[in-house]
Amino acid sequence: MTHETEWMQDASLRNIPDFKLEFLQQMFFESKKYSRKELLPFFMSLAAKSRARNITFSQEELDTIIPVLKRYASEDEIQKMNQAITMFKKRQG
Repeated sequence: MTHETEWMQDASLRNIPDFKLEFLQQMFFESKKYSRKELLPFFMSLAAKSRARNITFSQEELDTIIPVLKRYASEDEIQKMNQAITMFKKRQG
């Protein structure tokens, strides 16, 4: 298990389905290889995948997952997460 995937083993996430954690792993940690200019197409692709797979998150799930993700993330990753969360909220709203 790498540093980037150890967050998925956090005890507070035991009730979150693995497929959702894997989606978030891709969204937040794999996004770091993209420049800011490349992030929008990457996130748009993920949004399409989430719709196709019917992946949704309840507010309770998000309130559980986000603090765990941030505990295991670098400052740069946290900044990208915040950007993604903002985009996600706009899409939901």
